[in-house]
Amino acid sequence: MIFPNVFSLRLILLVAGLLTSWSSRANEFTVNPNHLAEPKFLTGTIYQKDSERKKVLFIFQRTATQTGDTLRVERKFLQPDGTLVAVENIAYQDGQLTDYTMSEPRANIFGDIQTVADPKNPGARRILIDYCHSPAVRKKTDGEPLQPDTLIADNLYPFIIAHWEELMKGASVKFRFVALEQECTYNFQLTKESESSLNHRPVVRLKMIPTNPLVAMMVTPLYFILEKDGERRLLNYVGRTTPRIKKGKVWKYLDAETVFDWKE
Repeated sequence: MIFPNVFSLRLILLVAGLLTSWSSRANEFTVNPNHLAEPKFLTGTIYQKDSERKKVLFIFQRTATQTGDTLRVERKFLQPDGTLVAVENIAYQDGQLTDYTMSEPRANIFGDIQTVADPKNPGARRILIDYCHSPAVRKKTDGEPLQPDTLIADNLYPFIIAHWEELMKGASVKFRFVALEQECTYNFQLTKESESSLNHRPVVRLKMIPTNPLVAMMVTPLYFILEKDGERRLLNYVGRTTPRIKKGKVWKYLDAETVFDWKE
């Protein structure tokens, strides 16, 4: 989830979403399914932003299980003592997202995403997005037409790899990104911001921002650092992540730094 938890912004964001819903479409989503299925188990550490990686907030675990053409992914967010605080379950069919559920009971937040056949448009699909504060009152909306390159956090990395050459040449790569709380999608873009070195190896820093200036005013950019060569692994990113932080009596969105632990 990327958008600020401010009710007064919802109308602005909705209008912005309508304005961008039928803007220029990106290329069809193409991804090597191996980039979704591998590694089978990945961990990471979520640090407080700007703490110089000294304050650990959560531990991230991603498990991928392949059965035929179906890939199931479980993403867990745990406190340092191992207590589960949030979980996401995702299903892909032939590399395409079909189902997503998210549960963060301590903040009373639940959501799901489905892609289904469009009953009014044979051959087309729709994306249904549901967000609520109780699993007992989940609703199903009509959703919106599923546009090419509609992404969630889990398949963003494979999308980057699929468009690596374009990004390295300085092109802006556009896509749709799901805003769970707003129950819609928005246009975003990735660009290469810089190149540098990390632990004596060349790396690339990418920036993710909305294409709509109105939405961009409300959204904190996300930054990704990947290896420039070799496996081009995603090493870390800075920005909004799933678990929330309680401040007083309110559960606030969390902007943090996630560092991934790839096994050599």
